[in-house]
This record gives sequence, C-alpha cells and structure tokens, in this order.
Amino acid sequence: MRIGVLGGSFNPVHLQHIQIALAAQQQYQLDEIWFIPVFRPVHKPDETLLDYPARRELLQAAIADYVGLQVCDIEEELGGASYTVRTVAALQQRHGDCQFFLLIGGDSLAELHTWREIERLASMIEFIVVERPGYDRTSPAANVRLHWAECEPSQISASDIRAKLQKHDFGDLQLAPEVLFHILLNDHYDSLGNPYLHWLEVIAGHLRQLPDGLVDHIMSVASLSVKYGLEAGLDPRTCMLAGLTHDLFRGAGSSEIFRYAELCRTRLSEAERALPMLAHGAAAAGFLLYWLPEINPAIVSAVRWHTFPAEDAPLLGKVLVVADTLEPSRAIVERDSLRQASMSLNERFKRVLELKRKSIMGH
Repeated sequence: MRIGVLGGSFNPVHLQHIQIALAAQQQYQLDEIWFIPVFRPVHKPDETLLDYPARRELLQAAIADYVGLQVCDIEEELGGASYTVRTVAALQQRHGDCQFFLLIGGDSLAELHTWREIERLASMIEFIVVERPGYDRTSPAANVRLHWAECEPSQISASDIRAKLQKHDFGDLQLAPEVLFHILLNDHYDSLGNPYLHWLEVIAGHLRQLPDGLVDHIMSVASLSVKYGLEAGLDPRTCMLAGLTHDLFRGAGSSEIFRYAELCRTRLSEAERALPMLAHGAAAAGFLLYWLPEINPAIVSAVRWHTFPAEDAPLLGKVLVVADTLEPSRAIVERDSLRQASMSLNERFKRVLELKRKSIMGH
C-alpha cells in the first residue's frame, strides 16, 4: 500500500489539513493518508495545546466522512518527544509491506534543514510537498527526494483560529462543523464564554441521567444544528444548546413531562395532553425556564416547538427541526438523501415539513 503520512499538532485540525491530505491522495494515487498527532511537540511548545485525547477526538471528527483518511496513534504509543525520524522508522518497522510518503506544506520545506537527523530521514522516505501554485521549489536540505502536489490553501492558521474562538468570532473559521461542535461542547480554547458555559453545565447535568442511545441521538442533532446554524449565520453556541436540550424529556414519564410542561408559558395542545410524549418539547422548554430563567428566549422557543413546527418558524427553530429530522442514526433513505443534498436552510426546512406531513398522513 502507498501511505501518505501527515503529522502535526492539529491544535485544532482545520480545513487546510484536510485539503493537503486530499491533494496528495488524489495527485499521487495514495491508498490512505495517516494523520499522526504529535504526542509532545518539540518545535512548538504551546500552553494552549490541548491534550492528546482532545486533539485526537477533533481529528477523528474532521475525517470521519472521508474514505482513506485515518488517525494513527504511533507517536502516543512511542511516548516522549515527537521526532519525525523516530516516527518514520517505527512505521517502516511495523508496516514493512507499505511504502510511506511524508506530507508537508510548502512553508515547512524551508525549515527542513533544522529537522532532527534530516540526512537520515531523507534516506528513509520520500516527501510530497503540498504547496500553492508558483511557490519556490527550493529545498535547503540536501538529497531530499521531493514530489510536488498543488492545492489552494487558505491563509488562516491554527493560532488565528484559536484567537477567533477565544473572542467568540465564529465567522469563516475554516473548521469542519463537527470539529467546531466538539470544541464548543468541551469549551476548548475558552470558546463558549459565559453565560453559555453555565447554561451548558446545567443542561449537561440532566443529559447525564439519560440512556446512552438517546444521548447519542441528542449529540448528533446538536452537531447537525451547529452545521445548519453556521450556514444560516447564527451563533453556533445557541444552535448547540438547542440541540442538546430538545429531547431531554423524550423518555420521561407522564408526570415529569407534565410537571415541566406546565412551566413553558404556552398552552399544551389536545394532542399533547392526550399523548404526553408529544409534550416533551414543552417539558424541555419548561425545564430551561425554571432552571435558567435568563436563557436566550430563542433557544426556549426552538425547543418548545420542534415537534410542531410552523411554516414561519424563526431561523433557530428551522435549524433544530431540520437537524432533528435528518439526524443520520434514523437511517431513512429519503432523509439521508435530503441531508446530503446541497440546498439552502429554507429549502431544506420546506422539504422537511413535507416529510412530516407525509408521516402524519401515513403515506
């Protein structure tokens, strides 16, 4: 097998990393790309560096939908400071039937002469330099076997992304929505800020009481809500919290549902009173108003009406309804196709309402 190796701190992994991997994979017919997060960086000591499991989780979220892209934990297994020459030697020893190529960006090429045992590394492996067209193709290190792949990189860096997250600036982050969801969920890089962090802590306390299967669904809806919210220009923090809250009472008993639903400040419909499960959105809204009376009203409204959406629902309501309906674990072909199609949020919401009407009519 022909394997491309892409190492880095991935703090956090961003779209440029994925573009580099795909460019090399496509232009050099590589069977797989192995992303190798550094265990202990030697060139970039950084107090903002997330721990290894956190960076790995973000990386896995970023590449989950790509064929041939995977995470390799060899530097964690080796332990200690992360040196490329040591990593490559270990890979070749463990996987003698594979041909490895080391992927680097054009900016790293100028620093090759500073790498540990670069002469030995150059004799061990070939390099694929993924660069912007027109970049200077000069290597300061001798005897390095170089191949060139082209892509159009963005100018943003991981440090830029961290700075924007800390300022709660979510515009053009160059992060996969799934990665941003995990960053917000764990308040990495102080990305939530108060009062959102406090709101999350209260909601998470109730989430911990729910069965695993329901939590998996809720997490998936919250992640999709972040994706659709970003497309609509909404604050992804409100989208995530709406997704995390919408089904808090999905499996609760009738008495608990009605107890909280009475606090939601809207009347229950006859259907909700006849079938308490249908009132779980009202109960979740009542929970928010009782425990977090200062919470953003848009979140409360979206949660309250996600089971009975109106055609003129506010944007956050549309985001939640679409995410809940198209959440992939439902494994319904028509819904999966709609989720994967390219269209605006309003068009997707319109199609979701049509699906809901069909379901109610039994078609």
